Amino acid sequence: MGINEMKKDGSVSEELGKLYKENHGLNINDENEFRKTVSENLPPQPNAYQEIREMNMGKINPDLEEQREMEIGPNRCAVR
Repeated sequence: MGINEMKKDGSVSEELGKLYKENHGLNINDENEFRKTVSENLPPQPNAYQEIREMNMGKINPDLEEQREMEIGPNRCAVR
């Protein structure tokens, strides 16, 4: 994804038909091949990944400053 894919409102979207046509990852029919493709192309986890997961599950309750610190890190939620 590049900045050129972002729309004026900040969203990133495309018609599903175009995505299927241009994104080979959406056309993998074999489950094992799909799993291999996804698992081999995961980006590194953010610095505070584990803490963010624990907070989302309600296991920890960091103060506001700690939450801000967690949010400062890169957002790497998508599979490439």
